[in-house]
Amino acid sequence: MPRAPQRSETMSIARLAKHLGLSEGTVSRALNNYPDIADKTIARVRKAADELGYRPSTTARRLARGVVETIGFVLPARHGHQIDPFLAEILDGLATELALSDWDLLVAAVPEGHDEVEVMDRLIRSGKVGGFVIARTRRHDPRIDYLRKSHIPFVVQGRTEDCDDYAWLDIDNEKAFVDAMDHLVGLGHRKIAYLGGDPDLNYAWQRRSGYLSAAKTHGCDVLDGYLHDGITDEMAARHAVADLLKHPDRPTAILCVTDAVAIGAIHALAHAGITVGEEISVIGFDGLPMGEAIHPGLTTMSQASYQVGRAVGRIVVAQANETKEANAPASEFSQILWEATLTIRGSANPPAPKPVTNANPASMPVTNAKGGIS
Repeated sequence: MPRAPQRSETMSIARLAKHLGLSEGTVSRALNNYPDIADKTIARVRKAADELGYRPSTTARRLARGVVETIGFVLPARHGHQIDPFLAEILDGLATELALSDWDLLVAAVPEGHDEVEVMDRLIRSGKVGGFVIARTRRHDPRIDYLRKSHIPFVVQGRTEDCDDYAWLDIDNEKAFVDAMDHLVGLGHRKIAYLGGDPDLNYAWQRRSGYLSAAKTHGCDVLDGYLHDGITDEMAARHAVADLLKHPDRPTAILCVTDAVAIGAIHALAHAGITVGEEISVIGFDGLPMGEAIHPGLTTMSQASYQVGRAVGRIVVAQANETKEANAPASEFSQILWEATLTIRGSANPPAPKPVTNANPASMPVTNAKGGIS
């Protein structure tokens, strides 16, 4: 009877096969659950593998299955290459979920002079990825048009306007901003300004639509100068707030497309000597940790960004495995809509009462010459 290999020895399929008295092919097929191997043999091989500490080679497993177990994520091109805290949360959750399935995450940046489709095409042609996760979708997105034709598995964090034929997970952005407006109106605000993002981005368009819809429902006038599109960073938020503070009918609240924009607005208001949460209220969207760290804490419509990343990771791995097993594109797609939740902190409160001015002199008490009241 052959001597059982010690755990300290490097365990391989060849050593495992010799120990069991089986061929290497039988052992390999048993470890990969091939249907032509008897259940009894599969159980015997797996038991020996566990006892002897055999760990399959990731490269060998991938070659055997014919699956490139790497998901690509191309960072959306942004002017100035600013760090997007929302995308950082998504990537954290995505990387965690892929690691639990022994898949890898490849994050690629867009070189100067190139676009995201070029980068995705290069990754597919080089055989480096077995699927993609897409984020920050445009209303009409050329990346999704390209991936539809590529027949590679992909999942979208977000949606386009035409989203029936691919997998996506999105937040109900329009409802979230209706809810945020409902909250501000419930506090007593009627003069509510909006700092919006790039309206070509679908999430920004949906949030803008929610703001306008709720303003109409509540009879809140969106005055000229109240709505600012294209606010994508803190500096743009500061300039927009400066304009709002000059408005002849200054708003009592500002609703912001993201937490990053809201934090920029809070800094601008504080710099101008405005007490946030008393003189002007601010609400953001994302629920990022930094919103809790500032003063006052940011009231926000929270989405579970990390959990979104985890969820899209599960979906894309399942889709890639299904596509490989069926040797064809998936026939059904996961399409999931989550809701944001209101997180109340100190940045949003009822509007400050107006000071009493121009009181009627006839109604005011008069002091007579002797110091009495007449």
